[in-house]
Amino acid sequence: MSEVYDAVVVGSGAAGGMAATELCFKGLKVLLLEAGPHLDIATDFQHHKKPYELPFRGRIRPLERAKYNYTANEWNKPHFVNELEHPYTGKKFVWVRARCVGGKTLHWGLVSLRFSPRDFQAARHDGFGENWPITYEDVEPYYTRTEKMVCVCGHAEHLENNPDSFFLKPVPLTCPEWVLKGGVEKNFADRHVIHGRSATATEPVNGRAPCHYCGHCGRVCNVAAAFSSVGVLIPIAEKTGNLTLRPNAVAWKVLMGGDGKAKSVLFLDRVTRVPEEAYGKVIVLGAGCLESTRILLNSKNEQYPNGLANSSGVLGKYFCEQIMASDIMGVIPKLRGDTNRGGDAKPDGAGIYIPRFRNLKDKQRDFIRGYGFEGGGGSSEFPGFARKIPGFGAKFKEEVKKNYAAVVSIGSFGEILARPENFVELDPVVRDAWGISVLKINVEWGPNELAMAKDMVETQREMFKAAGIEVMSERTEPLPPGWSIHEAGTARMGDDPKKSVLNKFNQCHDVKNLFVVDAAAFVNSTEKNPTLTIMTLAMRAADHIAEEMKRGNLG
Repeated sequence: MSEVYDAVVVGSGAAGGMAATELCFKGLKVLLLEAGPHLDIATDFQHHKKPYELPFRGRIRPLERAKYNYTANEWNKPHFVNELEHPYTGKKFVWVRARCVGGKTLHWGLVSLRFSPRDFQAARHDGFGENWPITYEDVEPYYTRTEKMVCVCGHAEHLENNPDSFFLKPVPLTCPEWVLKGGVEKNFADRHVIHGRSATATEPVNGRAPCHYCGHCGRVCNVAAAFSSVGVLIPIAEKTGNLTLRPNAVAWKVLMGGDGKAKSVLFLDRVTRVPEEAYGKVIVLGAGCLESTRILLNSKNEQYPNGLANSSGVLGKYFCEQIMASDIMGVIPKLRGDTNRGGDAKPDGAGIYIPRFRNLKDKQRDFIRGYGFEGGGGSSEFPGFARKIPGFGAKFKEEVKKNYAAVVSIGSFGEILARPENFVELDPVVRDAWGISVLKINVEWGPNELAMAKDMVETQREMFKAAGIEVMSERTEPLPPGWSIHEAGTARMGDDPKKSVLNKFNQCHDVKNLFVVDAAAFVNSTEKNPTLTIMTLAMRAADHIAEEMKRGNLG
């Protein structure tokens, strides 16, 4: 029989990477399975190559476009899946997936926001849904530990619904960001425009290089100043000597032993398609919300015909994320012609953030919960506003330069209610390139989301008007479900095994040595980006696993 590890962890991104690293810290022998290859962030990406050095100015070749999701480009495409090999079915949905060591942390937007006490107990405030089985106070020490490891830059604001983090120094606001901040806060007492909170090292920490302000975070940071699991967590785990990394391992299902415990993960070699089995005293799924759920659904057996650990029937249900319902871009007249170019090289997530202001002290008539705005001032190598300026040649270029440092934009992220009507299931017919059943996705916006979307459009307009910003472009229709890349909630945690899949430590109610540590565990999504909370809960779950292993309750 093959070696039996203390823990087999599936997925090497935010969830799996953190869980594996923490377990290695605790002295456990860990096998980490990753479906994609192990790429070198310093050499396997284009990074700083200029657009004019690439055949389509960095865009995906037209004949290859169908293979990639909307975020892929010539700089970062090596780690994204080939969509033709990884189909899914159902209603219109955008499922962005990365398969390589580090997962989606290689290209995420770096926005790092703590959930608030209210977020964990949202049902208590408005009566909708369920409260989490944990409180902010349970999680707060782990937030701090995670932030010290990940590094989050930002500024303490002391806002009740946006708890401050353990911050490194913030990235300064640009001139247009200051103008927006002044106009909004002067005219709306309940609204704040604050420094973006970004998982970026703005100073040297633990031998990690600080950000060099190239502005190319989305092309994969080659020095790991922008946090990624492969740049920060995996090297730490490897130094313990307790990690075995197995790339190109496409997880198929969890297999059970005769004792009612999970015994192994059955996977296929990505290249050879040969099946292999990885044995562990504990199995930890951290492959991403929908992928972990897909593995559990594919793991159905005689005892659990509707998916492993699904005696509740909840597995796959209560999908939630954020709706990206509107965005707006404008120019500040008094800054037009400014030759400052400092705004185009900020790290992702370090622009501005306008925290939720709806349904906190007020109560909206048409919807519950709320939304926030993320954005920034300044332009990139491809200034999007240039498409709105007529003309061509030298005169056109001069006009673009006049507006370069005067542009500001914001986009919205609103909470999607966790409803059983939004769910995923296995497609009975369609399989991926490895012969594994794919997901059928049944998700669409409900009345609450659409009412919230309407309000987002109105508030973005009134804030720009208050700040004296001339609108250049505006989107007023919601993007399709999935676009936020913040999927959550299909294996929710809870105290009642009849209404949840996991307990408060991300442990399956039905299978005690099986854990799910990604956003599938979320009870609701909130309006805040989920990655910091994913890592925090994965760290907390890993601590629980280690303690239970010591007590002999899992092995």
